[in-house]
Amino acid sequence: MWGLTTDPGLQSSINVVWALADVVIVYTFFRYGRSELPSFVTRSMFICWGVGIFATAFIVQWAFVVEFDFYLAARYAAFLQNLLMSGLFIAMFVGRRGPRGQSMTIAIAKWIGTAAPTIVFGVHEGSAFILTIGSLCFVFDVAYIALLAWARMHPDALPADVDTQLAHA
Repeated sequence: MWGLTTDPGLQSSINVVWALADVVIVYTFFRYGRSELPSFVTRSMFICWGVGIFATAFIVQWAFVVEFDFYLAARYAAFLQNLLMSGLFIAMFVGRRGPRGQSMTIAIAKWIGTAAPTIVFGVHEGSAFILTIGSLCFVFDVAYIALLAWARMHPDALPADVDTQLAHA
């Protein structure tokens, strides 16, 4: 059914670690994410919106499974999610007016972590879809790395205090 396997191999262990990291990310989102939004967004509004976004993501993921079977759905959805994240990393840099809360280590790890499966599934297994989406991720990830490097080399070009700058805008 959907290409599921009961063989507890290396990938299963990686998936468990990945899921635990995702739990930490979700906790961090709900714990600190509201502070990135304007003050009219109340805590309860933020939680309702967050739960709605996660429910929507679940429904979309389920639609992928129904449409493509589990094996292909996991790959296709993961690469589309990765492309979205690549764009959102750049948007976060712009929205925060600099690299606050971001690191070159994370940027490079994401870049390598996407390039590797792009080569495996896109090149070696011949998936044009994965090769295309993975290549787009590659471009966005390199742009994000370049933004972080630029910010490191030109700290004076970034606002010293975003709140003060926004108050004077």
